[in-house]
Amino acid sequence: MDELLVPLKTTTKPRSSPGGNVESHLLDSKQQPLKRSRGEIKSPEHALEILGSRPQQEDLRAVLQWLHPSNGSNNGFNVHGQTLLASQIIHTLVNDVLPDYWSLLNLEQNEQSRATMDTMILILSNVSGISMLTSRLKTLIRRKDAPEGNHSIRDSGQAEALASAVVMLESVLKPWDVVYTIWSRLCGTSDLTRRWLLWKELVALLGSGRVLSTASEAEAILGKSSHQIRERTKLADGSRYCFWLGRNLNRMLVLPRVDEDDARKACVQMLERALTLGHVDQTIEATFEGVLSGTGDLGPFLSFHKTLKASTKKTVIYSLLRNLAKIHMNTSSDSAAGDVASPKSIGGIAALLYRFSEDDEDIAKILVEWLSNDGIIQDLRMRRATIAALVENLDILKSTVTDTLRTFGDKLYIKHTPVLHQEGMTENLLLLLGYAHRKVPLQVAESARSSPYLNAISNRLAASSHRVSVLGMYLGTAMSRLVDPPERRMNFDSEEMTSSQGRRYLSLTELQDQLGSIDDLRPKEANSELSNCPMKKPTAKENESKEAYRRKAPSESKVISIEEIDDESESEDEDLPIYAKPDSDASDSDEDPTVIERNKPTAPVYIDDLLSGLRDTDNYDRHLLALTHASPLIRRKAAFGTEVTDNCEDLANILTGLGDKWNVEQFQELRVQGMIAVLVAQPLEMGQWFSRTYFNGDYSIQQRATVLTTLGLGARELAGYGKEDMALTKSNPQPSSKDAASFPSKQLPPKLHALYTSEKPALPDIPGAKAVHTASRTLEQAILQPMALQAADALSGPNALKVRTFSSRIEVEKRRTKPIPNALAKVVAEGFFFPLTGRWGMHVQSYGTTSPLLTPPLLPLFLKTLALILHASGPSTLPLPLMTTEFLTLLLSLRPHATGALPVMEALLFAFLTLLEVNGASDQGRRLAAENGKAVLEMGEWVDGVVVRGVRGDGEEEGRVLALAAGCVGRVREVVEREER
Repeated sequence: MDELLVPLKTTTKPRSSPGGNVESHLLDSKQQPLKRSRGEIKSPEHALEILGSRPQQEDLRAVLQWLHPSNGSNNGFNVHGQTLLASQIIHTLVNDVLPDYWSLLNLEQNEQSRATMDTMILILSNVSGISMLTSRLKTLIRRKDAPEGNHSIRDSGQAEALASAVVMLESVLKPWDVVYTIWSRLCGTSDLTRRWLLWKELVALLGSGRVLSTASEAEAILGKSSHQIRERTKLADGSRYCFWLGRNLNRMLVLPRVDEDDARKACVQMLERALTLGHVDQTIEATFEGVLSGTGDLGPFLSFHKTLKASTKKTVIYSLLRNLAKIHMNTSSDSAAGDVASPKSIGGIAALLYRFSEDDEDIAKILVEWLSNDGIIQDLRMRRATIAALVENLDILKSTVTDTLRTFGDKLYIKHTPVLHQEGMTENLLLLLGYAHRKVPLQVAESARSSPYLNAISNRLAASSHRVSVLGMYLGTAMSRLVDPPERRMNFDSEEMTSSQGRRYLSLTELQDQLGSIDDLRPKEANSELSNCPMKKPTAKENESKEAYRRKAPSESKVISIEEIDDESESEDEDLPIYAKPDSDASDSDEDPTVIERNKPTAPVYIDDLLSGLRDTDNYDRHLLALTHASPLIRRKAAFGTEVTDNCEDLANILTGLGDKWNVEQFQELRVQGMIAVLVAQPLEMGQWFSRTYFNGDYSIQQRATVLTTLGLGARELAGYGKEDMALTKSNPQPSSKDAASFPSKQLPPKLHALYTSEKPALPDIPGAKAVHTASRTLEQAILQPMALQAADALSGPNALKVRTFSSRIEVEKRRTKPIPNALAKVVAEGFFFPLTGRWGMHVQSYGTTSPLLTPPLLPLFLKTLALILHASGPSTLPLPLMTTEFLTLLLSLRPHATGALPVMEALLFAFLTLLEVNGASDQGRRLAAENGKAVLEMGEWVDGVVVRGVRGDGEEEGRVLALAAGCVGRVREVVEREER
């Protein structure tokens, strides 16, 4: 039917007719703003109207371009002018436009979107913009008090708006010179009152912590409402925020300014507020950045510092001294604090402090006060620099010497001040006396005869503390050397005066640090030498070889055809260069190139790298390398430097508590090797540390067994038995030739063999105890074998009927063992034996028979460790009588625990046999019988009872116990017979 209808005429009604379609008219009115272009914006009111009428992206860009400060066609309107209309535009932009467009612009990430975001940030970079963004954050934060709590923020989409506001505020405050930019724009305002009111508002926002607290609260809400881990903004981190604010103040002081006095006054207001945020050192470090590194102009900072209040000056100076010490003193090459050589850093710091205190008496008084308060516990080099800056003023030098001397001799100060502070005061006084003697020697001579000095010496010498008295000796000797002739000088004949510390104190009067230059604080250019070296240009042949090596050969088939090549073809290729075969890489053998690890960890070279590798249990390769190279590296570093000395406790702590997360082969051996290396490097300190850790540490039975193994084998290594025990803890990642030859066998691997074998060990299988049990059995055989041979020889008949063979002198010399230096004898009592026995008594007294250390896994190991330490110390050890008495008392107290416990009985008999063996020499045997005869006989009666009663069972362990008991009986009879003679 529709095909029969043919249109004859078409008429269109005009849109402006009153009777037109109302709907079409409304649509046209709504679409009218969408057709605006940037040229159609005539006034700021028009731009505000567009921003408030839900503009499209093209309209927003047009408005932002029109509001751009560099736009010359906006009729002179300045959005940074802080007018009412400008504030309304910024308010609309922050509260209406920002929630709709910020996330969209972030997602697009194209040049046009980035330009729009940059323009928006530029428009908001003023006091009104920062205030509006902070207010919007507060408004969004208040919604957390709604009944729905944080769920309303997450469900209604307010979390995204809150995140956008935080990111926008951070983007506005991101530049290091945003405060300087805002101040420069405020300087364009002719109304001074309005300028300072706006600046005070900015100080309240940034310096008083309003932005910091608001951003921190917003970050806390976002962290609770978001299931994703998001990066924390610097506005919510107090340390980073204060550093950023200090950097902005630094730019205000360094960059050129229109009105320097007003700018300096503005910086003072901002700094005084910023110091109340709690991160003083970060703020001062960033504010005085060029001054601390010696790279900036000092003039603006000197003028700025003079305008500060007295209380603020003190805070700034104290923080400057801390930052200078952190930056320059930690990296100084001087190892000794009292070294006569003056490094450049001391001279540079002295010059800097002198420039600050040259025309300011308040700063000079602050430096003097710092020397007697906070500076006493600081690095001596820092105090040397401060004193070198102060001594240029003779009046300050004289008054400081007098006041310090009076404080040094005060009785209340001597009695109640910590010794560490008094030592620092002594160093300061000796340094000041040295400078005073060179500049005003008459003043020092008068001080030597003054009542404060005489009272100081007498009060010091009369002090109850020996260390305090020694400090008075140092002062008296140093003063006498300065003012008295050689024949009348004071001399205290004591060890402290001739020690290295005494010589260091007395040499402080000779130190003379000169004022250097602030340029001495500049950091050294590490690559200056390399940059000056001419680079060798590669030759053409090298370039060709490199280019050929870079080319990738196409993938070839695995089936390779062999063809014959004529000599003619070879002659044609003679002009082609021949390249060497590249080195093979084991990682290239992997078929999947995506799993090839190119950034392989390397073996640790320094102790810090070793510590990091041992802590990095998530990286298998790095952790295994650190564990494998722990012992060689520690032993190598122990020979020189202080790396092992400074980190020995950290190494021992990590190795003791290290777990086998990756089931590393021979993990236990590698760990014990590292612990023994630490113990051998510092035997006295680490012996006490391991002894204390065994009783007080929160460790498992296996870890405690490892500690005892370390003590036992470490003591034997110090005594010279290291080569004999090397096989006990030796790790062999690669099988030896013997193992490879005997690999095909009918025996199961050790772990499976232990499961299926019928033999059950008397002791639980503790990986950390195997080495000690093996060493004890070796020592047991070495003691019992001569006794068995002697008994067999006595039963074989009279000596007259025996044939004796004589060996040559060369064979006798070969079998004779050379004397081994025993380093253990010096530290065995204080570092190994007495810490173990003493803490054992305290532990048993506290816990009684319920102590886990009295269980069969640990008690036999503890006794065998003590026996190995006693045997390793040797019969010539000076404290051997005291160790023998202590050990006998311990053995007598443990006899009840041996009843029914075969491992404890074996360890008890082995320890008693070792004690008798060590004291078997003629002199030691007589002393043993004279001083400990009753204990030896009592122990001998108990051993006789063991031999008479016997041991149930006829296994290997029972036979070993009876052999040990028989050996103890024989040794006791020898002691008794020797005493009866």
